[in-house]
Amino acid sequence: MRSNDAKLVTELASQISEGILNGRYPPNSRLRQEALAAEFGVSRTPVREALSQLEAKGLVVQRKRLGAVVCAPSIRDVRENYQVRSEVEGLAAELAATWITDAQLQQLREIHERFHAAVLSLNNIAMAAGQPADEAAAAQALNQWIQSNGEFHALIYDASHNACLQRIIRELHLGYTRNILATTAMGMYRHRMEQTIAHHMEILKALSQRDPQAARAAMRRHILESGEFVVAWLSTHAEAGPAA
Repeated sequence: MRSNDAKLVTELASQISEGILNGRYPPNSRLRQEALAAEFGVSRTPVREALSQLEAKGLVVQRKRLGAVVCAPSIRDVRENYQVRSEVEGLAAELAATWITDAQLQQLREIHERFHAAVLSLNNIAMAAGQPADEAAAAQALNQWIQSNGEFHALIYDASHNACLQRIIRELHLGYTRNILATTAMGMYRHRMEQTIAHHMEILKALSQRDPQAARAAMRRHILESGEFVVAWLSTHAEAGPAA
């Protein structure tokens, strides 16, 4: 393969991967080569190669008569992932309570404000059900929700000052955490979104008070309850197979 062709395949794989991770291509959805080729303005050959790369990474699976399908983790996989995450991210919060700077705390407050604003926007969109949907506004709010949530947690991991722990957390997040978030976000119950805001506030309070044990407990609770919600959501949608 020529270098230019290889570069194109890599770029396509990156863009499709990002679409999977941000929920644009949800779990169990089909990735038709013709549609992707038209979307990105390329031939089917580089699309096919890009999908092969994503299959090797575990983001896509090839199924008979369906072609490429976005992988959907099992409920057991998700439950176990959140159980482990609750421990390692709890440890990250505990360490961060000792090391976090005033500047980082201020940044965390600003991120939380953006997260809160995104939740309010998503709630308003959900309450307007039955009315013409503003897809652009919904997409913007969802992206802000995902981004600010990720930034909130990433800053805490960084403040832990433990590179080994950060690598473990990244591995646990790799693959499906974000696309599960993106897929379930719009289906969240209003009280669940409000609980998430409350959880973030508890974590922020513990970090501000430099209380390692409280920070760990707040983060563990947040991750475990988030996992319970995701498992419940997936359980009610597990029967839906790949879109035709």
